[in-house]
Amino acid sequence: MGKGTQIAIAVLTVFAGAAWVLGLSASGEGTFSYYEDVGSFLAAGADRDAGDTRRGQRVHGFVVEGSILKDLGARRVDFRIADPGSERTLPVRYHDIDVPDLFRDGAEVVVEGRAEAGTFVARKVMAKCPSKYEVAPGTGA
Repeated sequence: MGKGTQIAIAVLTVFAGAAWVLGLSASGEGTFSYYEDVGSFLAAGADRDAGDTRRGQRVHGFVVEGSILKDLGARRVDFRIADPGSERTLPVRYHDIDVPDLFRDGAEVVVEGRAEAGTFVARKVMAKCPSKYEVAPGTGA
């Protein structure tokens, strides 16, 4: 096999691999959408493709005061999240009792999972650290 043929085969192999990777990413398999707020998530509820279990969703909100219920026997945490100043809430069920240290009433969270029968079943709960996102007092920034 000549050197030109070997180079052509290598280039075609790289091109085919890149096309395959791009094809997978375009299909949405194993990907998450950017997070949306609770109001947007609830408003789009009827339009969601609930049958597509491969695609995850992320929702951003704040833990509603007094809504955290830990069931140690079932190893799950149920809570509600809402947008600031909104009365509409989204019930969340997290099938684990190991929640982030910053997870508490009023905490800013992003939940990752999917909607099932009116409840958001979270595979991951991420609590945001407010000190990273707020301006330090007296800095004037």
